[in-house]
Amino acid sequence: MQSPKYYEFLGRPKMISGKRALEQIPLELEGYGAGRPLILAQSKAGSGGPAGTIIRALYDSNLVIGALYDGAIAGSTSGIVSELAGLYMARKCDSIIAIGGGALVDVAKCVNIEVTVKKPPLQLAGEGRITRELKPMVLVPVALVSGNEAANRTFIDGMAVISDFLSPDIVAIDHRMTKIAESDAMLFAGMIALAHAVEASISATANPMIDAYAYASIRLLCGHLPAAVKKPSNKKSSVAVANAASFAATAFSNAPAGMTHYLAEALADGTGINPGISMGLLVRSLLKARMADKKGVREELCLALAGPELFSSRQESARTQAAVDALEGIFNELGGLMPGSLKELGVAQDRLKETVRAAVKASPSKLPEKECMDILSRAWEGK
Repeated sequence: MQSPKYYEFLGRPKMISGKRALEQIPLELEGYGAGRPLILAQSKAGSGGPAGTIIRALYDSNLVIGALYDGAIAGSTSGIVSELAGLYMARKCDSIIAIGGGALVDVAKCVNIEVTVKKPPLQLAGEGRITRELKPMVLVPVALVSGNEAANRTFIDGMAVISDFLSPDIVAIDHRMTKIAESDAMLFAGMIALAHAVEASISATANPMIDAYAYASIRLLCGHLPAAVKKPSNKKSSVAVANAASFAATAFSNAPAGMTHYLAEALADGTGINPGISMGLLVRSLLKARMADKKGVREELCLALAGPELFSSRQESARTQAAVDALEGIFNELGGLMPGSLKELGVAQDRLKETVRAAVKASPSKLPEKECMDILSRAWEGK
C-alpha cells in the first residue's frame, strides 16, 4: 500500500444508503439547524417522478418544504441560477435538496454559492475561491451522469468552480430514486466512476484513503454495473452503482483529474460524445498501455479490479493481466450496450491530434502528449 510521509484527505460527503434513506433527510438537516429546503427535481412529463416520491417521504416529518422546482434544466447557466436563487430567498429557505444528476446538481450548487456568498458563481470560477461553508445541501442521486455531482466542483456557463465546500453535505441513496434511471444514464455514471476511481488509484497523490474509496467503488462496479445498465429498475444493482459513483467522486475530489478525464472532456467538446463512454474506453486503453510498457499497475488497483480470490490465486507477475481481464469482462458483459471503440462511435482519426492538444491545454499539469496520443489511438481502435 502506498503510504506517503504526508497526505491530506477530505472524506465528504456523509453517505446514507438503503431502505427508507429519504426519510432520514429531515433528521440530517436538523443537525445543521435547517428544516426549510428548496427542492430541485426534474420529473418526466406525465409521471409522479422524483418530486412526488420525496414529498411522500418527507410528509410525516417536521420539515417544511420552502419551495419546489420541478422542471427542465437543460444546462447550468447564470439565468436559471439567478432565478432559483431568487426563489430560495423569497421563500426563506435554509437548505437545498437536489434530486437527480448532471446539470440539475450543477445548478443546485451554484444556487448555494449565490445565496451564501452573495456573489454570482461565475465570479468565483477557478479553484479555491470559496472560503466558507455553504448552506446545507443534500444530494439524492438518480444517476450521477457527470461524475461531478458528489465531488468538489460545479459548472456555470461552461466554467468550472472547484472548492472543498462544494461537495454535498449528505448523499442519500434510495432505490425509489435510483430505479427510475435510464439505461444510458446508468452506463455513463458507471463508466465515469470507473475511470475516476482507477485514475485516482494510480495518481502520484494516491494514499490509503483514496485506495479505500477507489477499491469500494471498483468492486461495486465490477459486481453490479452490467446488471444495472441492462435493467436499471434492479434495486440492488442501481443502488450499488449510485454508491460506487459517490465513492469515486470522493476519490476524484482528493486526487488530480487524470489523463482519461481530460481526453474524454476534449472529445465531448469536439464531437458531442458523452464523456462517460469515452472515459470507459480510455481507461481500458490506459491500463493495457501501462501493461504493454511494463509500467505495471499498483497492487491495490489489481486487487480492486480482479477481486480478492483471483488476485490471491495469481502470481505477482500475472496480477496486472488479471486486472485487465476483469475490466475486459465488464465490457463483455455489457455487450452491445457499450461501444467497443471510438472508431465505432464515428470519431474521425484525424481528430485525435486535435483532441490531444485540447486535453493538454486544459490540464493544469503538463500531460505527456505522446502518452495521450498512444492511449487515444488505442481507444480509437478498441485496444
